Amino acid sequence: MRIAFVWDWEMKAIEQTVTWEDGLAAALKELQNRGHTVDVYADTTEDIQHPYFMIQPIDALMKADVILHWADFTRPHAEPLKKLGIPMAICFAGGATDGPTVGCFDHIFVESEIYWAKLKADGKPVSIAFGTNTDLFVPVTQPKVFDTIFPATFARWKRHQLYAEATQGLKSLAVGYMYDDHEQDCWQTCIDHGVTVLPHVSARVLHRLYAASKICVITSQSDGGSQRTVLEAMAMNMPVIVTDSDKFDWAAERIYRCDPNPQELRSYINTLLDGEPDVNTRDFVVNNWSHINYADALEEELLKLSHR
Repeated sequence: MRIAFVWDWEMKAIEQTVTWEDGLAAALKELQNRGHTVDVYADTTEDIQHPYFMIQPIDALMKADVILHWADFTRPHAEPLKKLGIPMAICFAGGATDGPTVGCFDHIFVESEIYWAKLKADGKPVSIAFGTNTDLFVPVTQPKVFDTIFPATFARWKRHQLYAEATQGLKSLAVGYMYDDHEQDCWQTCIDHGVTVLPHVSARVLHRLYAASKICVITSQSDGGSQRTVLEAMAMNMPVIVTDSDKFDWAAERIYRCDPNPQELRSYINTLLDGEPDVNTRDFVVNNWSHINYADALEEELLKLSHR
């Protein structure tokens, strides 16, 4: 089948797109390897060369058996593309499940059972499709420079204040996209508490930063996501601590969970630093949540749509 994949986000930082090699990007590459044609489009005025494919302007979208969006239910291109009469699906990125464009899609792929249950209750055609790039996120030997790492966009629902307070005095790292017009307090509080701050880095650099860190700490609240981060760290055989988000039940006993307060979180961190646990979570990820699993789930439903 011919898949038109629409990366439906603002192109504020082109490096986020050209260095995009997470599980979804790897799943699209896998679909290409299986003989499907995957044309990738974004809100750009010119072609952009990605390591896996050429990214074209959305206006160039002319022909496809199915359109697959990477978006939430507010993005602007869903309604115009729906008028093309081509079956449409979405890899739902999160947020409100009753957003204005929800009715545009013939199928909805979600990353968690929480979103699956909400959309199913609303009578929407929904299934779970998720995974990480297990070809990229592989354990490597590297000096452990940082005690903790928190890879996340510097946005308030990620709760960097909690991370900063819990890791003060440690060699801690926070890395992610930094807004230049709002929410600057998210990275400033990290600096104020002695956390090393880095802007968005490529997936390949992030791979090495994971390897240079002892523990992955996730303080995101439920609507803050971070499921991709958890999977990446687990694929690297890193111990992972999360707080009170309800998006990690699939990880069950393979991660550490604590209440969202800095004292308890610091206690968990100290225990792991003292114990230096030998974690083997990669096998679980490879068998259940790899980019191959992601591609399988996408392929099954997209083929149904394309044959309508």
